[in-house]
Amino acid sequence: MPELRIPNDATIRTLRNFLSVNTPFLNPDQSAILRLHKNWAYMDPMALAVTAAWGGWCLRNGRRVEVVGEPGPYTNYAARMRLFQHLDIEYTIPIKEHEEAGRFMPLRKVSTASDLNAVIGDVSALLHLDREPDGLAAIRYCVSELVRNVLEHSQSPEGAYVCAQRYFDKVPKRVTIAVADCGIGIQGHLGKVYPEALTDGLAALRLAMRPGITGAQKGMYGAPDNAGAGLFITRAIAKATGGYFVLLSGGGAFRLKRCANSAKPQILTDPFEETESDRWRLASEWKGTVAATEIMTDKISNFPGLFEWIRKQLPAQRTVSKRIKFV
Repeated sequence: MPELRIPNDATIRTLRNFLSVNTPFLNPDQSAILRLHKNWAYMDPMALAVTAAWGGWCLRNGRRVEVVGEPGPYTNYAARMRLFQHLDIEYTIPIKEHEEAGRFMPLRKVSTASDLNAVIGDVSALLHLDREPDGLAAIRYCVSELVRNVLEHSQSPEGAYVCAQRYFDKVPKRVTIAVADCGIGIQGHLGKVYPEALTDGLAALRLAMRPGITGAQKGMYGAPDNAGAGLFITRAIAKATGGYFVLLSGGGAFRLKRCANSAKPQILTDPFEETESDRWRLASEWKGTVAATEIMTDKISNFPGLFEWIRKQLPAQRTVSKRIKFV
């Protein structure tokens, strides 16, 4: 049966374990189970977005999600992030509401450009980044690029599920963003142009994170001007500030690990050459794509300068188009 198990700690750091215990799309004709660990302690935005997207897929296929396991005290955070609402699950425990602003952006389903614009507009207000304009610009860029990829390429009926959390009272101070969908996946998209992507999930991820690689065919939206540089630049922003970057789709997963950032870190065109990273094949494939990134906003003092520096490291200067404008 389709089952998603929430371990006691479901985060980017524990991603490998989280994925290894799950078979979210097995036997889709049976009931869907969301199984909560009895000592469930925490879900970060990545785990929340994954769960919401999976729930959207279940509901699309006529399968209501049944919760197994008693909700613990920490489920209040998931409820405040609107997880159970997106899963169409009645949450009967009174929610202890706190002011969202400055802490997190609850789960949102984004299926149109208007939805995306609304999310971009809410980022500053909800995460209280008005005093960090360069950090705010970096977050807006990453959210926009990750969600646009879904809207333009995933063919997901639900669109994208996106959420974010700002950690300003812990070290390192950071913002974590996650976007997930249950569409055709990177293999399905890039395979139209790169046949090797169809046969190997890790090869598809490798292609997707390299600049200049795009599945957009001539005459389709984004071609020929779309350079396929968005994931490369998002990964580069994460590395430049010392944060995580995660991309998983189909049968493969890639994770850029936290590292001590320097003024000018080396941004490698080939993500698999990153020494502070790991990649693995999934025992149970993910039907769609999940991307998450962690930005240390206080490390960004000049986003236009950082963006231009990253662009100069691209192998072909024509590959980047400044198509994102925020008003």
